[in-house]
Amino acid sequence: MRLTAHLGESYDPQWVLGLRARALAVRANARRVFAELRSADADFRKARACLARSAMEGTRIEAEILDLESSLRRDQRRFGEAQQKADRALALYRENEDAHGVGKVLLQKAKILEESNDLEGAIELLRNPLEWIDPGNEPQLYASARYNLLCGFIHAGRHQEAQDLLSEVRELFRGAAQPLDRVRLRWAEGNIAWWLGRIDEAEAAFREVQQQFLDLKMDINAALVALDLAVLLSEQGRTRELKTLAVELLAAFESREIHRESMAVLILFQRSCEEERLTAELARQFASLLRRAKG
Repeated sequence: MRLTAHLGESYDPQWVLGLRARALAVRANARRVFAELRSADADFRKARACLARSAMEGTRIEAEILDLESSLRRDQRRFGEAQQKADRALALYRENEDAHGVGKVLLQKAKILEESNDLEGAIELLRNPLEWIDPGNEPQLYASARYNLLCGFIHAGRHQEAQDLLSEVRELFRGAAQPLDRVRLRWAEGNIAWWLGRIDEAEAAFREVQQQFLDLKMDINAALVALDLAVLLSEQGRTRELKTLAVELLAAFESREIHRESMAVLILFQRSCEEERLTAELARQFASLLRRAKG
């Protein structure tokens, strides 16, 4: 962003506007990742305004902005808008013969389906990624597709299929994954270990991932992992540890600029733990409320 503000008259102003639109969209997406959704929305408005004044690479940049903006609408739980933007981005990527963009948007569409509770639709879309991703040319994108299918199986309660896929995803992530991807894979490993009855292994994974998300200031993700850990402790009858977890989690977030709605959910969570009435169903409800509060 700072660079685009200092590009002089020797540069084509149309090109500069396109570059600025792309930079604003990337910054907006970074803000989305850290749950700064209002700021992200403002940046996307600025990006579209810049794009409207630019004639350079219009459809290609528009596709990138729509793709990223679809992620924001998904996080805001505005799933209809998210799908519309993803569909428009997909059409533009295909128009530009951008195979990487096509693959990214199809992953996005699967994520929207998953988060709008159409797990079977997401799984079906992700089941045969070779139809739209070349793993030789796009190893990281292919790894993401297989990881997303793994998560779809977990969320759908199809743990045996998740277990069968886990070793493939681990291998793909060794050669094609970002550090945050490995944190998320560790979370998935914890859920599979829990289903297999390896309680100590699952607990260790959840605690490790929760701390990593806290260190990264990805607060909502940290709280969602804590809900998994809380249900595990509750099922084990470890009420004292459960209460301690809830108190520590609330204290950790009180020192941060977390959304008021999210803090309210965490207070309800802490009270349910203190009153020893946390159940898996109640934890799922808290998780849903947290995701809505994030939006």
